[in-house]
Amino acid sequence: MSKLLAKNKNFKSFLLFASFFNIGRGIFTIFMLWVIHALYQNPVYTGVAGFMLAAPTIASFIAGPFVDRWRKVILLRVVCLVQFGVVALILGITLLTQASPWFLLFAILVFSIMGVFGAAAVTALVPSIVSGEDLVKANVAMQMAGTIGGLVIGVVLYVLMARGAGFELVYGVNAGVLLVGLLFSARLGTGALQEAGRETGKAAFSTYFAELKEGLSIINKGVLLPLIIALTIMGLFGNAAHVNLPLFAEVHIGTASGYILLSALALVGGVIGSYIGGIVGPKLELSKIFMLCFIGAGVVRILFVYVIPDNFVRALLIFVLYAGLAGTINIFFNTLVQKLPPQHAIGRITTLNASLFGIAAAIGALVGGLAGELLPNVDTVFIIQGASYIVIGLCLYLSKRVRALPKISDIGVSI
Repeated sequence: MSKLLAKNKNFKSFLLFASFFNIGRGIFTIFMLWVIHALYQNPVYTGVAGFMLAAPTIASFIAGPFVDRWRKVILLRVVCLVQFGVVALILGITLLTQASPWFLLFAILVFSIMGVFGAAAVTALVPSIVSGEDLVKANVAMQMAGTIGGLVIGVVLYVLMARGAGFELVYGVNAGVLLVGLLFSARLGTGALQEAGRETGKAAFSTYFAELKEGLSIINKGVLLPLIIALTIMGLFGNAAHVNLPLFAEVHIGTASGYILLSALALVGGVIGSYIGGIVGPKLELSKIFMLCFIGAGVVRILFVYVIPDNFVRALLIFVLYAGLAGTINIFFNTLVQKLPPQHAIGRITTLNASLFGIAAAIGALVGGLAGELLPNVDTVFIIQGASYIVIGLCLYLSKRVRALPKISDIGVSI
């Protein structure tokens, strides 16, 4: 990793920007639902806030052709500037008076829309900065930096607020992180980093649907289709389990707030996943990595449910391993999206996948809520989740496209 940073100054600057950008998005996403609930104690407002956070993700496919055509460095600066402005405005109004709930809800929507463009631009820009053989290392570095930074800042904020600090502290830290990200974005090069693919700075309406169709065609013809289907189903069952995590924590830990501990451990697992990705990437074919990680994550998820009643500490270690395997899947899928299609189509494919995942997550939340209410034991939801991952892994084995995947270093545009 140090060699990559030493030989590529552009990536070093980009890593610093992406880390603060992702941490700022994470702080806002996690804490704003808490803000809405704590300030207004109205489930309607909380539900609308959740919708405002999720709706842009579901519609993110709309942004794909624009991200592919616009200059990504400039787009990222605009996104970061707007998000900083949103949080700074919330902070300023909060210091003067209590903000209207509808103002906060509108602010959440604007922030989330900008996040859709920003996330796609980050993914699409990496191949313009890093050579193909270093893409896994680059994605691992970005995930580790963002996860560790977000975990540290999130824990500190949570502890301070538990001791009586107000939400002004969250807004201030959030704005500060985004401001630092904005400053680092000024260090990103212009020129070559902006001109990858067919970027022209324009997105003519007459060609918009043709470009959207091209993205769908690229997915349909190659190995990305079965993998996107696999991740979409994974998101559906994963979110069905996630909405039952507070109840699961209450049953096995004794308090619903125990899900905060599990959420923090999931971030730790993300760091573990980065290490796993860095180790297995050069050694194993992608086909084996995807199949083994899906099956392994499913087995570990089921094992976690059976171990936690008898050995809490061991169960937490198993939970971290589960999160690590899931993180490894995401690292290699993102790398494949960056390496396999033409660079001018990465934004479209990224946003199309995000839309499918958002839809699956929304459906999964509804199904999970219903399952948690109807099933006699909440453990069953998590066992079903684990079983679904095992089935996904076995189905990937049946896919000729997936079985043909070589090592990530051997991937070319012909697959």
